[in-house]
Amino acid sequence: MKVMQQVSATFKSCYTSWNSFNITDTRGDRIEIELTDDQYLEMERSIVSKCNAIREERLKATREANEESLSE
Repeated sequence: MKVMQQVSATFKSCYTSWNSFNITDTRGDRIEIELTDDQYLEMERSIVSKCNAIREERLKATREANEESLSE
């Protein structure tokens, strides 16, 4: 049986070391996740994909707002 634990935190900062990814929340609590090189690369793909989607959504919203202001 696999035991799963879910942790909720509000991001403040992060740090990467040779084999771990550390996140500090707004209360000063720290979460440390051990990662292999391949896991770092997988995490990068996931984060870059999410960031690209956010940028795309923001660009679309900006273009729509510009079109609306021009039509007024």
